[in-house]
This record gives sequence, C-alpha cells and structure tokens, in this order.
Amino acid sequence: MTPQRRIITIGFIMLSLFVIFLGRRAWADAKPLLDEGLVVALAMENNPQVGMAEKRVEQAMARVREASSGKAPVLSASALYQKTYGEPRYPLVTNDPNLHGYAEAGFREMWRTALSLSWLVYSGGAVEGGIRAAEFAVEAVRAESERTGQVVAHAARSAFFELQRARAGAVVAEEASRLALDHLGSVEALYRNGVVAKNELLRAEVAVSDAKLNLIRAESGIEVAFSALERAVGTGIKDRYQLPEPQKEPSLVEIPGNALAAALAGRPEFRALESSVRSARSMAVAAQGEKGPSVYLQGEAFSVGQTFYPDAADDWKISLVAQWTLYDGGKAKARRDEALALAGELLQRVEDMKRSVDLEVSIATLDLRSALQRLEVARSQVALAEEDHRMAEARYSAQVGTNIDVHDARVALSRSRTQLVDAVYDALKARSDMELALGEAVKIPVDER
Repeated sequence: MTPQRRIITIGFIMLSLFVIFLGRRAWADAKPLLDEGLVVALAMENNPQVGMAEKRVEQAMARVREASSGKAPVLSASALYQKTYGEPRYPLVTNDPNLHGYAEAGFREMWRTALSLSWLVYSGGAVEGGIRAAEFAVEAVRAESERTGQVVAHAARSAFFELQRARAGAVVAEEASRLALDHLGSVEALYRNGVVAKNELLRAEVAVSDAKLNLIRAESGIEVAFSALERAVGTGIKDRYQLPEPQKEPSLVEIPGNALAAALAGRPEFRALESSVRSARSMAVAAQGEKGPSVYLQGEAFSVGQTFYPDAADDWKISLVAQWTLYDGGKAKARRDEALALAGELLQRVEDMKRSVDLEVSIATLDLRSALQRLEVARSQVALAEEDHRMAEARYSAQVGTNIDVHDARVALSRSRTQLVDAVYDALKARSDMELALGEAVKIPVDER
C-alpha cells in the first residue's frame, strides 16, 4: 500500500467514525432512548399477534353474551296478508243439532298483525350450562392471550439483544481496524528504513483490508438486526429512537430454587387448560339438560281484518307451554359424551404440558448457568489477549518479534472481544428464555365492554 493510499484509507475510516459519532450525538439530542422496557411496550402496542389475541378474547366475550341471551324474552312482530279465490269457510260449532255445515267469512282478503313474546323460564339446565361453558372459555382465552403477550415480549427482547450484539460487534470490528492501521504505520516506518522486507509490508496491508471487510460485514449485520427488531415490534423504530450503548455487564435474574414449581404456578397455559376443562364439563351439563323439559311463557296480541289497520278491537292470549323431547336419535347423549371426552383429553394435555414445561425449565436453567460461566471465562480471556497483543507489538517494535506474532495476537484479541460480546448477550438471552419458561407476567389489555 502506497503512502497516498494509506492516507486515503485512514481518512476514510476516521471520517466514517466521525460521522458515526456525530450521528450518535445528534440522535441522542433529539430522540428518546430505546431500552428493553420500551421495546416490550411497543411490541404490546403494535405486534399483530397481540392484536389477534385481543380479538380472540372479544370473540369469547361475545359468545358469553350470545349464550346469556337464551334467558332473555324474545319479542317479535309479524304481519300476514291473505287473498282467497272464494270466501273462506269455517266449520260451524253449535249445540243445535239442526245447524251444521260451514259459515262463510264474508271476505276474500285478510290482514293479520301480531306482537308476540316468548320467554324460556326453564330449560333443564341447558341454557345455564351453555352460559357457564362460555364464561370458562373466556377465562381460557384470556390465559392464552397472556401467554401470547409473553411470547411476543420474549421475541422483542431477543431481537433487541441481537441488535445490541451486532452494534457491540461493530465496535470490536472498528477497534480491530484501528489496531491494524496502527500496526501498518509501524511496518511502513521500518520498511522505509530498510529494517523489514517488502512482504512484511504486504502482510500488514492485507490485514488492514481484512479489518475493513469485517467492519463492513458488522455494519451490514446492524441493518439486518434493525429489520428483525422492527418485525418483532410491529412498527418502524430506526428513525424514531436513540439506541443505548451496548451492555458490557448483563443484568440477570436469580434462578429460583424450585424453578419447576415457579413455572407451574406462573405459566398461563395451565390456567387456560383448567378453564377449558371446566368449559367442557359445563357443555356436558348443557347437553344433558336438552333431554329434559323446557317451559316457555308465551304471549301474543293480534288483530285480524280486511285492512292493515282493522277497526275491531285487538285480541290477545297468554300461554304456558311445556316441551319435552322424548327421542332425538341419541343427539343429546352424543353431545354430552363428546364434551366429557374433550374434558378427559384436556386433562391428559395438562400432564403432557407438565413434562414439557419441566424440560423447558431444565434447559433454560442449564443455558443460563452455562452463559454465566462463559461470561467469566471471556472476561479473563480478553485481559490476557490485550496483554499478549501489547507485548507482541513491543517485541516487533524492538525487532525481537515477527509480524506474524503481531497479526496472531491481534486476531486473538479481536476474537476474545467478540467472544465477550457473545457471552454478554448470550447471558441476556438466557435470562429472557428463563423468564419465558417461568411464565413472566406480560398481560394484553382487553376492552371489557
């Protein structure tokens, strides 16, 4: 690399860093800080999965209102128009044996208007069972929606951690590029004085090019991570918020002594299944009630005449009607058996979920402990690599070490710093995985109307 090219390269990198610095300062002055809590809040507000969960709860609540309508009276109105070719005739009903035959109505057109009221006063438990089934279904859907919120929050946090991991990796790449340029300056000075051969200078120039490529990849990774975060959140955030500096020390949660018990108590899926079992049993009660009698209170006010508005006074009647299905082909029993079988299936699902949750908690616990151990090792490794690189540069400047020694030490330092970044964000992700396994409380707001 010629001195002119080196000057251009250094200028380009410095200009890039300066622009990045100014951009960060301007962003910091004008935009709110995007932290983990805000990311979760934005996801709860904008992620379509949360919106779909809200609508499922609203649907379940509407089904409760639908089931409850069975206890309310039904009011209806009707109008009948009839035209006959001959005058309508009606059989004579009389005690006089000499009178028999039919009486003519005296008209060929007839209007009948009526206002009817029907009220189910007793259903054998069918309506009440349906209402309870719908209410328990609401509880189940609410619990499922709560779990949806937890999953969405976990995905948003994970995407945020990946963005911060990418930004921290870019910082490591920038530092590696600076070190490569500094070493190139030292090699060029030695080459001009005839101390080192041309191949030493070429190796240093190749190292600078490699560092530039790694920096470009790191910056591209930031853009990809931004897109993934916006997808998880459900809205654009790149131009609206300031990003905090990448974390160097993760904030972690304490692993519960009995993590499985905590998960069984905190996971909303168990509440959802419990409510679903109760809903199924209530459906069985409702199906059983269909085999019993149903009692209706019915009332009707009506008028009949040759015009839509007859002159005669209105008539009315009140009836008490009892209906009892003596045989339905086994329909009610089949529905009852189906509901009971569903309840049994859900109970089996509870047991299966307990084993699945046990596995999830075990894996999350091991991952978190392993991440914390790797974090401690990575910290020590970076300290050793920094000292090794310093000594390699000093030996090379004194011409008791080689260019390869410096290159290897620089690569090892960059790798150890990258491993520390990965250890930090692996620990953060492991913490989030543990919270998801335990059932962290993230609730979806639902309109109660």
